[in-house]
Amino acid sequence: MTIAVPARRRFPRHAGDVLTSLRIAATPLFVLLVVRAVHSLAAGCFAGVLFGLIAATDFFDGRLARRVGGMSARGRALDHGADIVFVLSALATYGALGIAPWWVPAAIATSFASYAYDSWRASASRRPPNQRAGRIGHLGGVLNWVLIGILVYNNSAAIGWLSPNVLFLFFACVPLYSGAAIATRWLRVDEAVHT
Repeated sequence: MTIAVPARRRFPRHAGDVLTSLRIAATPLFVLLVVRAVHSLAAGCFAGVLFGLIAATDFFDGRLARRVGGMSARGRALDHGADIVFVLSALATYGALGIAPWWVPAAIATSFASYAYDSWRASASRRPPNQRAGRIGHLGGVLNWVLIGILVYNNSAAIGWLSPNVLFLFFACVPLYSGAAIATRWLRVDEAVHT
């Protein structure tokens, strides 16, 4: 007879934060592999594997934190910080290599700065968060990860299924959804000021 051990006893309370921290720790190695992939297919393949592992930490950290009762404002801030560190590091690296345009990471950084400012204003004024902006921002965050995955496998791992013109269409979407998230946040700020 086996006794089921609750998840809260199997994993420490901060297990989700540990996964998030692994994402931060793996970011420099990912950047190094992307840079080396310019001259080494093996490095590109390792970058693809590491991207999969990093993406898995983003998928599972929040779920694990909820399961073990480790949800906290600090953990959410760590998760958002880890995401922006990874996304901007990856896309800035592709920009420096001439694979992605400079305005892709700039649009994401601007959107994140708007999100951080809006979050600070919401907490300072004790108003509820803007759910519509949150949904658009979340979708934008997912699309940022998809874009990095496309670049890793198409360019670094040299699969090469997508032409530069098709890649440009993906790049052109970044300022559109980043701008939409910013606009919906500022509309909420404007509504809060006038009510």
